[in-house]
Amino acid sequence: MRTAYSSGIEYLDNIMGGILLGDNVVWVLEPGTYFDYFLEFFLTAKDSSVFQNIFISFDFPPQKIYSRYKDYFDKGEFILIDAFTFGKGKGDTFFLSFYENELVKSGQVRIHCVKNVIEHSQFVKTFQKIQEEFKEGSLCKYVFESLTGMQELWGEKDTLHFFTYTCPKLFELKALAYWPLAKGAHSDAFLANISHITQLVVSLSIQEDSTCAAKFLNMTGRPSNLLNVNHYYNFEDNKINFIEASKGTPINRKSETSEVSYKEGGSEGSQSFLLNNNPIKIGACIRNFRGEKNLSQVELAKTLNITPSALSQIEHDLSLPSLPLFIKIARFFGKSLDSFFINSSVPPKH
Repeated sequence: MRTAYSSGIEYLDNIMGGILLGDNVVWVLEPGTYFDYFLEFFLTAKDSSVFQNIFISFDFPPQKIYSRYKDYFDKGEFILIDAFTFGKGKGDTFFLSFYENELVKSGQVRIHCVKNVIEHSQFVKTFQKIQEEFKEGSLCKYVFESLTGMQELWGEKDTLHFFTYTCPKLFELKALAYWPLAKGAHSDAFLANISHITQLVVSLSIQEDSTCAAKFLNMTGRPSNLLNVNHYYNFEDNKINFIEASKGTPINRKSETSEVSYKEGGSEGSQSFLLNNNPIKIGACIRNFRGEKNLSQVELAKTLNITPSALSQIEHDLSLPSLPLFIKIARFFGKSLDSFFINSSVPPKH
């Protein structure tokens, strides 16, 4: 039995068994999906243990972040690494004026402004200095406020390098981390690499009727039948409210708990209506079609511009391909999309 902590949204906790220590959560976002509230509820969740919040900002000025989380800054539970003021903020005097605040100047509020943030190595030095304070045994929540903002400053290569180094380190330190990015702003290869390394990938999208949907694209260590299912929600009265798509009514949820017990490999905590959905399994078909062409995983992965590990997860039904990737696979094999489902029960060829 492993102890997990709350995401701040009970409905999500019931699905994924809470957030386990060491989990890195990548959020793939469309505009208008209220991620800032998912983030706020995560940072301010009432757990029995006190976490140190470390917020790394690339897209928002320090004034905005301090205003939203002032109480937590003042309690000493919040550290800001400001990568905005000399990044997208270009050292503008308005953003710099924040550092004339007496609380900041006196050191009562911990904010670290990275002056040469465009230099990837300078940011890393500041980040590692903070990280050295909170080694294994410290309870920390990290928010890398925008992978997209990182890429705009550093480019894809350095951003991916930072992620592939930092994500496993935070896992070993047993920290919790959120990594949001904008949908459509990154290459397929970038997304495949980070999806392979991280523990959880959640997509937030907006529907035609303005209802939003959350969907798990990767859930390492969780039941695979929870993947790629839309969970609909709306936003009202400063709350994220999940609703049943079939009825359009709020889902009955358990009473609020700050910590969630999670049994590895089990699904006892899942909502019953989720367990009634048959999991989509197309991995065997892909392996069969690949075998008919006498292709190795490495060869096919190279053709699809994804990593062999990502392809292996798809073939073993640990994850599903995105729709564009699924179409690319079908076109490569000269198959219709429905042929992958019709034959999904056929034993795979090796």
